[in-house]
Amino acid sequence: MVLNSVKRSGNSRRSIWPLVWLILLLVIVGGIVLTAKLFELEAPQISLAANVHLLGKKGDITLTFADAKSGIRDLDVSLRQGKNVVRLLRRQFSRASLLAKGPLKISEKVDINTADLGLVDGRADLIVTAHDFSAWHWGKGNETLASYPLIFDIKPPKLRLVDGPGSIKPGSSAIIIYRANEELVRYGVTINGYFYPGFPVTARGEGTYGAMIALPYDTKTIKEAVISGYDLAGNAARVPFRLVVRLVPKRQDRINISDKFLQWKMPQFVQYYPEMKAFNGDLLKEFLFVNNEVRTRNAKKIRAICLHSSPERMWRGRFGRMRRSARRASYADYRSYYYHGRVVDHQVHLGVDLASIRHARVEAANNGRVIYADYLGIYGNVVILDHGQGVSSLYAHLSQFKVAVGDVVKKGDLLAITGTTGMAGGDHLHFSILVNGVFVNPLEWWDSGWLHFNIEQYLK
Repeated sequence: MVLNSVKRSGNSRRSIWPLVWLILLLVIVGGIVLTAKLFELEAPQISLAANVHLLGKKGDITLTFADAKSGIRDLDVSLRQGKNVVRLLRRQFSRASLLAKGPLKISEKVDINTADLGLVDGRADLIVTAHDFSAWHWGKGNETLASYPLIFDIKPPKLRLVDGPGSIKPGSSAIIIYRANEELVRYGVTINGYFYPGFPVTARGEGTYGAMIALPYDTKTIKEAVISGYDLAGNAARVPFRLVVRLVPKRQDRINISDKFLQWKMPQFVQYYPEMKAFNGDLLKEFLFVNNEVRTRNAKKIRAICLHSSPERMWRGRFGRMRRSARRASYADYRSYYYHGRVVDHQVHLGVDLASIRHARVEAANNGRVIYADYLGIYGNVVILDHGQGVSSLYAHLSQFKVAVGDVVKKGDLLAITGTTGMAGGDHLHFSILVNGVFVNPLEWWDSGWLHFNIEQYLK
C-alpha cells in the first residue's frame, strides 16, 4: 500500500507541469503584447487641413494631428523667419491610465498676426512637432517633426480709379473701371452698403477690373462709394470715389382694383400661398397680402437669382424690345391702388409693360443663359436670363415656356409666349433689366447711344 501511494504522488506532480507551462506561456505572451502596446513604434501623423502657402497680415492655419496607437501626448507649433522664432501653440494631453490612449485625433486652428509676431514680407517656415504616448525614447514617445514653407505678403494691393461717371440717376446703370498693382481674388464696388462684384477687363490691360453698378429707383443720396479688392494673401484695400445722384421727377399711376379682378386672380395665388386661407375669403386682405408680402418675397428671390452672374460678357450691343408692342406702363411708376373709390395700397412698378397681340412671341433681348424658368408669385410664369458681367433680363406673365434652365440662347431666340399669369390684368409682357440684382430702367438698355457712351466704350 505504501508503494501505491508513492506512485500516485509522482503521477500528480507530472500532471501539474502542463498547467505550469501554460501559465508561463500566457505570462510570456501577455508580456510581449503589453510591451508591444507600451513600446509601439508608429509615430503621429501631421497634416495641413488646406494647402496654405501664402498668408497676409492676418491669417490662420488649421493643423490635424492623429495617432491611432497610443494617442497624442503633446504638440508644438512654431514659426521661424530668419533668426526670429516664435511659438504659436503648445499643448499637452493626459490619459486615464498607463494602458489608456490619449486623444486619437485633434484639429487646431492657429491664428497668425504678423504685426504681433514681428514678421515681415518673405519666406518663413512653420515648424510642427508632435509626440505620442509610446514608452520609447525613455518615455518621451515617438516624435514627428514637420516643416511647411510659407510666404508672407503683408502689403495691401494698390487700387486706382480709371474711369467712371461723376453722377448717376436713380434707376440708372454705369460701369466703374479700376486698376490694381497685383492680382485680385475678390473685388468690386460698394454703393451705400450694397456690393457690386467685379470682373476682369482684359481689353484694358493686365490688372484692369470693372464693376457694373446701379442705383435703386428710390436712392436720394450716396453716402458711400468705395472700390475694394483682396489680393492672393487676403490683404484688403479700399479706395473711396465721388459719385453724385441726379434726382428725377416721380411718375404717378392709378390702378383700379375691381371685385371681378380679385375673384379671378386671388384663387390662383392661394394654391401657391396656402397661408392666405386664414383670410377666410376676404378678397381685399388677400390682395394686400399678395401685393405686399408676396411681392417682397419675390423681390428677394429675384435678387438672389441674379447675384451669381457670369464674369464673362455674353451680351453684345443694345437689348431688343418685343416686336410690334406698345408700352402700357413704365419703370418706376409710383402706383396707387384704388378699391371701391379709396386708396388701399401703394407700390412701385419696376419694369416696362409691353402689349402686343394675344399670346405673342417673347424673344431673348440679348445673348445669355437661362437661369430661371418657373412660377414666381406676382410675376406669374417667369424666365430670367443671365447676360454676364452682372446684367440680367426678366420676362413675366408668360403662358408657355419654350426654354429651360441652363439653355444658352442668342438674341432673338424664342423664350416663351405672353399670357396673364401672376397679377396681370390682361395679356402682356412685363420686361425688366437688372444689374447685380437691382432693377434698372430698361429704356437705357434699349438705346444703342446710351449703351455705347455709358457702358460699352469703357470695356474697349
